[in-house]
Amino acid sequence: MKGTRVRVLSNIASWSKDPQAPQIFWLTGHAGSGKSAIACTVCSTASEDPDIVLGGSFFCSRSAGSVAQRDVRCIIPTLAQLLARQSPEFSFALAAELARDPDVLHKQIKTQVEQLLQKPLLALKDSRVPIMFVIDALDECGGQLTTDGSLNDPDSHRIVSAMLEALVSFSRSPVKLPVKFFVISRPETHIRDTPLSDAAFSKVLQLHTVDKEQVTGDIQLYISSQLLSTQRLRD
Repeated sequence: MKGTRVRVLSNIASWSKDPQAPQIFWLTGHAGSGKSAIACTVCSTASEDPDIVLGGSFFCSRSAGSVAQRDVRCIIPTLAQLLARQSPEFSFALAAELARDPDVLHKQIKTQVEQLLQKPLLALKDSRVPIMFVIDALDECGGQLTTDGSLNDPDSHRIVSAMLEALVSFSRSPVKLPVKFFVISRPETHIRDTPLSDAAFSKVLQLHTVDKEQVTGDIQLYISSQLLSTQRLRD
């Protein structure tokens, strides 16, 4: 809702445009804390902001009809394809990488990050406008559902961890690219136990630690708006 999460969204916007800030921002919180709503707002705002390029977004979902939305192996190829649609320079560089190695889509995710994102992005290394990628609900990537509704697929968890380690390695490259990764997930063990949670490599915001005064103000604003939305409720 407009007017809520103002400080959190401002924090993310400032990070996305700060060349000195870490290239990765990890937004984490428990189920129902509003992470995906924030991710949607960030994407919507970035798509209309001339000072940043929304390179691509991937919204994972275990409840979506598309199996691809819970397959971690689809994330990097999707982000690369979305940026290629916007940038001719990136598109040509990506095509060259695919010509050299047509089988990269079937290789380890570390290789995908390097060949589908990092190397082609060198074509945009002099860009003055930062490029942001958004990956939402990363904890929902997996295969088999457990009895409590969570995803427990050791292979998928291993690939998720490998992807995060590859993104951190990307951010530590000697060539500093104007790229940001906004990653959203619950604080699951296989995500938390990667360099993603290290403040030396990424900016971390835990929604459950946000000042109670901010949260209370947002809730009051929402309830007041809903109560005033119709004549019957106003009465």
